[in-house]
Amino acid sequence: MRFIFRILLIVSLVFGLTGNDGAISSATLDKSDILTDQENLELCRIINASGIQRIDSLISAYKQNGRFNGNILVALNGFNVYQTSAGYADPLNKIPARPETIYQLASVSKQFTAAAIMILKADGKLDFDDLLIRHIPELPYPEVTIRQLLHHTGGLPNYMYLTDRYWKSDLPPDNEDVVELMAKYRLPAFFKPGSRYDYSNTGYMLLATVVQRVSGMSLNAFLQQRIFGPLGMTSTYVYSTADSLVSRRQADGFRATRHGYSRITDTRNNGPVGDKGVCSSVGDMFKWDCALYTDSPISQELIQEAFTPVETTGGKEVQYGYGFRIRYAGETRVIYHNGLWEGARTNFMRYPDHRNTIIVLNNTSTRINHELTRQIEAIILGNDEAEVTDLITRTAIEEGADQAIETYNELLENENMAAVNFDVVDSIISYLDKSGKKEKALQLKQVSVVCRELAGI
Repeated sequence: MRFIFRILLIVSLVFGLTGNDGAISSATLDKSDILTDQENLELCRIINASGIQRIDSLISAYKQNGRFNGNILVALNGFNVYQTSAGYADPLNKIPARPETIYQLASVSKQFTAAAIMILKADGKLDFDDLLIRHIPELPYPEVTIRQLLHHTGGLPNYMYLTDRYWKSDLPPDNEDVVELMAKYRLPAFFKPGSRYDYSNTGYMLLATVVQRVSGMSLNAFLQQRIFGPLGMTSTYVYSTADSLVSRRQADGFRATRHGYSRITDTRNNGPVGDKGVCSSVGDMFKWDCALYTDSPISQELIQEAFTPVETTGGKEVQYGYGFRIRYAGETRVIYHNGLWEGARTNFMRYPDHRNTIIVLNNTSTRINHELTRQIEAIILGNDEAEVTDLITRTAIEEGADQAIETYNELLENENMAAVNFDVVDSIISYLDKSGKKEKALQLKQVSVVCRELAGI
């Protein structure tokens, strides 16, 4: 059944709900009957109440035994339905994690570096198939392209080998210093560009360098101007120990030990950025998540390209787009990235076909994030009843009773069953009635009566 109603749900999302910032459109021209953002959020919570309760119980267990320190946000259908802080931002000084706590995103930063490249592409300042040496001519890698760096198929050596071995200054290196080391020591490429996939921090550090050279701005300044500022991401910035213009506001990283935690101090490799360095909060990351469904700051055409796998020259598919990994959980597409760097453990999991999102930010090195996100994913993807109930309810509210009943009949004809939770539908009718949305409540009441009869209830 999941395949049929998910197709219907996707159609509903495309033609109905236009984004978290917009209200569901009215079936009539009466503006008083249009649902507000808050009312839409409340409906989402009512429909998904059982799943939200299961998520809360799961995370409460992690809180009680002290297994997790950090922030968690879960969005369903484009709405932030669950957000919580757990444990400490600083376990040594017992400073609790708060909703506004800022964390180093580690490799989740790569999507912002890719976004900067996409914006410059849209501006006509570069092309994905440009040779890297067009923008950084001193590098000894004449065949590598921008696109190959985005997909991790460039084959370039690890820049941290050079900084760890050859950087002698007490001051941390920046991106240009790393480029100088690469030009000087000319380490050989791992393989012919485009022939293989090999996850590369070097590639994204160099992409950030391209952004800086093409724009004439630091990566932080460019992202502030084109992404963070316009989206109101006031807690987000690119942190580099080599950039004195950016103040450190993120929580420190900590290493879990048998006896507690030890603080992790910055190393020389906190100077280069692009592969890491972006710092943010769960609230700001949700703003970014919402923006990825719009044409601003990046067009949907480019966004969908960023979510598309690539093939190597040998024909092997690479499940990595532009700054995002790609996989499937059953029939559900997952666009995501994880991060690990000096205490930071981060997860940014998106399920765009349903506008579901999981954001987990942690600064204590523990491996608990992956276990936690897997369990949350199982909850939000395993609630068929909520999905069908949401589809029928939303169709009634947006398009009227007749269309909702027709949709329900389609489910019955294709799968011989459609698990609508009519108790939830009754709760929504009551909520709409109390909220003054009398016409919406009436439409849904008609649907409830007919669909109960069709279901033999």
